[in-house]
Formats: sequence, structure tokens, C-alpha cells
Amino acid sequence: METKINGELTQFEQLVDDAHGNRLIKGLNGRQYLLDNDGDAALLNDPIIAHTLRLNQLTSLVEWLESEGQHINDNLQIHVISPTAVEVIGNLTTGGQRPRYVEVKAITDDINFEQYLDQEAMVIMLQSQFEENKDREIILKVVSNLRDETVHQQTDDGVSQSVQINSGVASVDEVMVPNPVKLIPFRTFQEVEQPASKFIFRMREGMQSALFMADNNQWQVEAKKNIKDFIQKLEQETFDEIKFPVIA
Repeated sequence: METKINGELTQFEQLVDDAHGNRLIKGLNGRQYLLDNDGDAALLNDPIIAHTLRLNQLTSLVEWLESEGQHINDNLQIHVISPTAVEVIGNLTTGGQRPRYVEVKAITDDINFEQYLDQEAMVIMLQSQFEENKDREIILKVVSNLRDETVHQQTDDGVSQSVQINSGVASVDEVMVPNPVKLIPFRTFQEVEQPASKFIFRMREGMQSALFMADNNQWQVEAKKNIKDFIQKLEQETFDEIKFPVIA
């Protein structure tokens, strides 16, 4: 059967819904139509997103907004879901859902909080998954120089711990480990400032130590704000305005 589509459809591309034998077609005007097996086309008022674009960097998101997003006939919004996830969404459809155009996921490593690690694992974690700062260096000094017998000699008042560590060939220093400690783990997009958090550092026999989170997840609020500020700054530089609202 010859397919007849009203005059505003001069060319179309086909996306397939094999399960129902329907076809989604889009004209050069950007409007979408649903074509059934009888060749009848129905105009779709709500956009259908075939595949959500998946990215890993916030700069890539703004590049997409510049090259494609600003030409989409929808009121796009940027939603900061979490410290590691951002999405671009449109208006509510008649079905009560929002189309999701882009999803941005940060690439981060899992950090072993709230579990005791041996000496080597703790040293590696501190050096590879935390930014340098004063408290990190204190903990690294303690953990790197621990000997099994020195943990037996530690003092603990329930808040801070002190421990004797080897500081030279024949010398011993007693180091007070402050608690809580302020550390800066890599937990959000690399492009934004990493929020600092308070942790409780604890040691036990067997040269094991652990970091326990002590900020009631306040870092997540700060991270989302940092992401919002970063995206708005890029928008200002790209469009000379905040063209797309950012919700955090």
C-alpha cells in the first residue's frame, strides 16, 4: 500500500518497534509521527527518545547542549541527581513522564570506608583515592611506620589515639592521631572541586586501620552544589547566559 503522509513530511527516518509492527517516523521539520500497518500516520505531540546519550564528563554535556540541545523543541533542564550523575530532561509528557535526552555518569572508584584494612591496602587507598592535605599526611605517616607491637602500645581516650612509630634507625616518636580527620576523597566528577569530609580514623591489632564517615553525608550536598556551579559557569562562557536551568 502506498504510504501517504501529509504535505509537511518531505523526508523521514525510520525507527522500528518490531513488537507491534508500528513505525516511528520523523520529518525534516522535526515532528514525529506513528505509522501503523495500514499506512495511516498519527502526529505525536510528545517526543520519543530512541536512545539516551550517555557521557562521562560535564564539559561533554555542555558541548552537546551547544551543538544539539539548543535546537531541540523542548524546555530542557539539567538535573543533578547525585555527586556522580547528571541528566538532561524535558517537559512532562501527557503520559506523566519526562523524556531523558542525556545521562552523564562520573567515573569514580569504590572507596573502602568503614572497614578495617591491612597496612598495605590502607597506604594504597590513601595515596590513590585522596587529595593531598595535612591530615592525609599524618595518617600516612602513622600507617606506613606501624609495627605490630606498636599497636599494642597505643593509647586511646575514645576520641583520639596516639601510637609510637619508628621515625629513624634507632628513634621512636609518639604521634597523636587527630579525630576527626579532614580528608578529600575523589568521589565526584574530576572537573569540579572535591568536597572535604570529616572521618574517624581507628587502629586495631594486626596493623589494621579504618576510616569511618562522620559528616552525615553533608559532602553530597556540597558536591551537587559544586556540579551546579560548574555547569552554570560553562553555560555562561558558552552562551553568555544560563540558557538551561540547573536543578540540584
